[in-house]
Amino acid sequence: MSADQFAAADDQEPPESGLNVEIAAEAACPASDELIRAAVAAALPADRYQAASISVAVVDDPTMHELNRQYLAHDYPTDVLSFALLDEPPQRLEGQIIVSVDTAAACAADAGWSAADEVLLYVIHGTLHLAGHDDHSPEAAAAMLAAEAAALAELGIERSPGDERWTTGAGAYCTANRTTEDR
Repeated sequence: MSADQFAAADDQEPPESGLNVEIAAEAACPASDELIRAAVAAALPADRYQAASISVAVVDDPTMHELNRQYLAHDYPTDVLSFALLDEPPQRLEGQIIVSVDTAAACAADAGWSAADEVLLYVIHGTLHLAGHDDHSPEAAAAMLAAEAAALAELGIERSPGDERWTTGAGAYCTANRTTEDR
């Protein structure tokens, strides 16, 4: 897939109510489509939108690097990108989430859990961004971290106590592919 395919808005209208999650896997994904859909649902506040249409793309690091450079001017692959296409609470939310399966595999071992769990964390993190969370201030990062933890708990996924992201407030932010200058 080219980078342009991820930024183009879907021609389909979201449903009148409910959640529609479309998944495109360019790279083999360790998490099932069912779990990815459940992760989006767990992270999306049920009372915030009447209808939501979210696409999730699973890509490799070279594709993620290209997308990160093209859309954010960051010259490295990253863990997750999210793009809100339409955010009109309480009516509708439309957005795209792109996760790197290569970065997930690289970070999962350090995190002390499976690559599938790492992918699901990225999906949750991206969904929270679409729903209006940010992680730019310590307070906002703490709120996002709590929301990530709650969504993971809803999925029955235990966070590894040895994973520093849960104590430093970094959340899904993974630095496996960045140089010191990029962090």
